Amino acid sequence: MSKSIAFLKFKVLLEREIRSFWHILASLEYAERWLQSHGALRLASSPGDNRYPFRAINITPDEFVSEQNAVRSHLLENTLVSFVTTFECFLAELLERVLYLNPSLLADSDVPFQARQLCLVVGTTDMRRWLAAQMTDKYLRNKTHKEMISRLDTLCKAGVSGALSSEIDEWTKWSLVRNSIVHTSRQVTEELSKAWPQRFPTARGGLDLTNEELARVHHLAIKIAQAIDVRAVQTRIGKHDELLLARELFVQNGMAEPSALVAALSHVGRVQVSKKDVERMLAAHKKGNLSDSWQLSVRDLKDLVG
Repeated sequence: MSKSIAFLKFKVLLEREIRSFWHILASLEYAERWLQSHGALRLASSPGDNRYPFRAINITPDEFVSEQNAVRSHLLENTLVSFVTTFECFLAELLERVLYLNPSLLADSDVPFQARQLCLVVGTTDMRRWLAAQMTDKYLRNKTHKEMISRLDTLCKAGVSGALSSEIDEWTKWSLVRNSIVHTSRQVTEELSKAWPQRFPTARGGLDLTNEELARVHHLAIKIAQAIDVRAVQTRIGKHDELLLARELFVQNGMAEPSALVAALSHVGRVQVSKKDVERMLAAHKKGNLSDSWQLSVRDLKDLVG
């Protein structure tokens, strides 16, 4: 089964976060070993180091090493925030794409829009994209991740809320941990303590996260997102995202041979589209009557297909 663009982006960003986490942890270890053997009086006193960043906080090597545990703790917490935020962005991007491709899903919606909102966009922007973005915001604003998943469940006939109920319940708790980090100076909130007393029994206490817990959050994010995405592609997206990638490779990179475009897509994952599908898409694009006008940024395309 192929993947949506939202999921492919999500995987790339999550991988970037875990790699950054690993890189900084390894750097801390190497820094400690180097400083212990080098004998510098201050960080900036080493040859070539009388510059930023060493000079900005020019402490002794012992002082630097003494802060390692605090830095690791902050790094764990910051990475968890990034994981949860990246997952949240995936949900929003996937929902927007689903609504864009399937505007009929909004036929029963009674969400009102003011005339002054509409007059600013009519004739100046892609109304389907605007509507999808507006409805995504209205559907997800101030909602928990569990409620967001439930919305996608309904629209994509996914059933993930039931199939992965225990995982989603646990993910909801980690979302509360994210809120504690962001909103209460890295202390356990009353809400988190009530929701997860076994792990965080004391409100206003420290979080004291572990590497194993961070790995668990990473695992849950991938597992839940993948389950949602499978059904979204099966029921709502189909071949559209693969054809969008092919079109953007044509527009941005000048790849015009259908066989080469299909081969490029195969490097991203399993491919549903055929050479004939790509030929029809390119023909429609050149005639200016392609219905899917969604675009990818240069950075997004590079992240997805290199």
